[in-house]
Amino acid sequence: MFLGRRSPKADVYINYGDDRISHHRVKVGPNTTALSSILEVAHVEYTPDEGATDHQGAMVTAIDGFRSNLSHCWIYYVFDPGASGWRMPLEMPDRLAVSDGMRIGWRYYDLALGPRPRDGPLYTSRCAGKVRVCAREFG
Repeated sequence: MFLGRRSPKADVYINYGDDRISHHRVKVGPNTTALSSILEVAHVEYTPDEGATDHQGAMVTAIDGFRSNLSHCWIYYVFDPGASGWRMPLEMPDRLAVSDGMRIGWRYYDLALGPRPRDGPLYTSRCAGKVRVCAREFG
């Protein structure tokens, strides 16, 4: 903090499954993206922009050793403080600018269980019987 001003920060959540969620606060600068913010707090593997093959923007393929494959994938979300709650952005993570106070959630899905993206990134089995009181599901 300098002269009463705090540095801009954002929250990054990573849901590895099995009710294991980590939370990190990252500094936000003028070029901070959803991808650069997770690179600060986790070991991340990703494929870069491949515009020649019509894949535009980076795609995260692994976080802390949890890899996307035929049965698992990573999906990321941002929290919209309006009525929608958690939403999946239309931008790839290297194209989404992060602002002060933003919340970004990454969730590892087991496709054999059937992904339920409407549950949002922070859903756990502990929320399963508490839909009315658990704020982790979409609004």
